[in-house]
Amino acid sequence: MIRVLADRHHAGLFHSLQLLFARLGGEVYAPRGSAWWDEGYWRFGEGYGDNRLARQFLEGGWAEEGPTYDPEFPGQPIRNVFLHEARELHWDVVLASVPDNQAGYKRFADEVGAKFALSVGNTGQYVDWGLDPLVLNNSEMPMKPGSYVDIGQEFDSEHLFGFSSIHYQDRDGWNSEIARNVTSLANVMPQMPCWPLLDFARKDAPDLRFRIHGIDGPDGNLKPIGNIANAVRSAGWGWHDKTHGDGFGHVIHYFAAAGRPLIGHRGHYVGKRAEGLWEDGVTCIDLDRHPIEEALDLVREISADPERHNAMGRAIRDRFEAECNWEQDADNVGALLGLPVGYGLLTTEAVA
Repeated sequence: MIRVLADRHHAGLFHSLQLLFARLGGEVYAPRGSAWWDEGYWRFGEGYGDNRLARQFLEGGWAEEGPTYDPEFPGQPIRNVFLHEARELHWDVVLASVPDNQAGYKRFADEVGAKFALSVGNTGQYVDWGLDPLVLNNSEMPMKPGSYVDIGQEFDSEHLFGFSSIHYQDRDGWNSEIARNVTSLANVMPQMPCWPLLDFARKDAPDLRFRIHGIDGPDGNLKPIGNIANAVRSAGWGWHDKTHGDGFGHVIHYFAAAGRPLIGHRGHYVGKRAEGLWEDGVTCIDLDRHPIEEALDLVREISADPERHNAMGRAIRDRFEAECNWEQDADNVGALLGLPVGYGLLTTEAVA
């Protein structure tokens, strides 16, 4: 059994690592307890000048005994390990995913004889190449040749976020109940520079049904993952307008996997991982090309045309499938990390 130690700070990322290493016949563990901070291995958030993030992720939210469950993925246990326990176990991979933890995780990997790896999932994320990491790259950041593989961050793109038609036919003809629903799931959207456009749209177009979720969203944050999936499936459009783009970007890929065309500025994603999901009139309505009033008219026009709307949904799902191949990602990671012959005996059913 392959054993991996990984950061736990982002629910979707940690779950994706669980899925990835399950495909490789492995288990992922998260550090638990203040000793990881006190002895300098886990230093996420040290720039604040205190240990607030250590208290949150190493000490807070853990069960008294046994595994813990993240509120976003309540069906998936998180294996956790105290530092004194970790020193007695065999580790194949020690995997950091935030810059602050690189040096400490490298030191621990050397002490236990494990491979040191780094997950790069954010735009602009710093990589300390002096530590000689093997990189699982989810972003557009430049990499050192021979030391990385480009992969996505796996999620359930066949069931929870499987493709579904925006309009469907019943005995009375086309059912367009969800077509005019416009949903945003980006966190802290009201604090983003493009918020005034979305705020204008939801007030100026009462005939469209806007739902704005995520942290600080006026319609509330959604958990667990099943509620997020329900919001995506019940949307006709995904409003996704983040000025800083993403590394991989779970929300934008949720919409794409389900076949929901996007509304937002394509320019935010030029040169980014998800650039290919943006083609005006094919997979999205590009606010770089259409003033907001014109964009809203296009939403109305396309939503009233089942064949055109469904074609856009199918097109963005096709772009998603061209970009994201979870099985190939696992094969590439296994080769990069030099995992033993015979890996891949488990499947993601083990962590579904």
